[in-house]
Amino acid sequence: MNYFFRYGGAMIGAAEKRAINRVINSNYWPLASEGEKMEKEAAKFLGMKYGILANSGSSAGLLALASLELPQGSEVIIPATTFPTIFNIIIQCGLIPVVVDSKVGTYNLDPDELEQAVREKTRAIICVHAVGNPCDMPKVMKIAKKHKLYVIEDNCDGWGGELHGKKVGSFGHLSFTSFHAAHIVAMGQGGGVFTNDRELARRARMYRDWGRQSDIERRTNGSKWPSLPADQDARFIYEKIGWNLSPLELQAAMGRVQLRKTAGIKARRKANFKYLFKHLSKFGDLILPIWLDGADPSWFAFPLSTCGSRAPLIAFLEKNGVETRSMFAGNILRHPAYKNVEYRTGGYLDDANYILEHSFWIGCHPRYGKRDLDRVIKLFDFFYAEPTNGYLNRPDKQGL
Repeated sequence: MNYFFRYGGAMIGAAEKRAINRVINSNYWPLASEGEKMEKEAAKFLGMKYGILANSGSSAGLLALASLELPQGSEVIIPATTFPTIFNIIIQCGLIPVVVDSKVGTYNLDPDELEQAVREKTRAIICVHAVGNPCDMPKVMKIAKKHKLYVIEDNCDGWGGELHGKKVGSFGHLSFTSFHAAHIVAMGQGGGVFTNDRELARRARMYRDWGRQSDIERRTNGSKWPSLPADQDARFIYEKIGWNLSPLELQAAMGRVQLRKTAGIKARRKANFKYLFKHLSKFGDLILPIWLDGADPSWFAFPLSTCGSRAPLIAFLEKNGVETRSMFAGNILRHPAYKNVEYRTGGYLDDANYILEHSFWIGCHPRYGKRDLDRVIKLFDFFYAEPTNGYLNRPDKQGL
């Protein structure tokens, strides 16, 4: 499809190319000094103590959850509207997903419904900041403290966002993000885990690096592990059953350049979001996004729901060069992969079902300006001006 208006894609300039080429010319590509600097700089940006890079946001989510080392069969609460790999990590860690509803407009979980879903086996919550829209983290953290639960923030979409002046991704015990080319800050492909807990950071790093030990300062074992020779190279001592989820050094070098551009990228995304919001608000068929008071989102995309069928609108936009995406999985439980998976629901999933059938997003990418946005808005004008595209109002969804 030849799109004139795409939702994502990294904006790579001369500085990024120089950083990548510097590493390529070094002839050593595994994660090294650039990776260490990126981890420290990204953690500092969030106001967190520790950062651990990964090869994707999905891998970062797996490392974050694995680092908690929860007992098998423990429950983890997650919203129904999520990316599938983030749901999958719960299963991969031998845990039970507890699925709560996501709300039309915010596309996030409702803290009140979250608390009603807590049971004796519940040990953790994964909050998804859908398309960069901050979840109500102060309420979530209050509930978590009351019930002694861990909180992980899925901040794959919202790097640079804030809530009440505090960086999104710095509220929970851990957070993870994506540095994929489509996201706010890009490493081409990559992700990261962030925490203030030294032990959780140590575990995440070990799980990333084959399960290799991470805290013997000397080159050799010494007396720490009596089952191994005293002169065993510490790089070949394995404490965990881990994976190889590290990115490349050249990706980290590119990410460091992108990280310094966060404020400008966020500002342009916000401006595009604001312009689209202003001009799309006139269409009664469209349910526009809602965000919290005190939120300053770094918008990954512009989410929309229709009161009538979304299919004709999406087909029209796609035909005329505007890229669209469904709202992640909508209701994750309705996908065939999870037909025989053990899970529990935390109440009705009515809004998630509505999102599955009526919601989608378009871009607010910083590469586009007023001329591009006006062209998109004109397409909406054309679509809704056609009598055969008359929309069916859903009174219970109006005014959300």
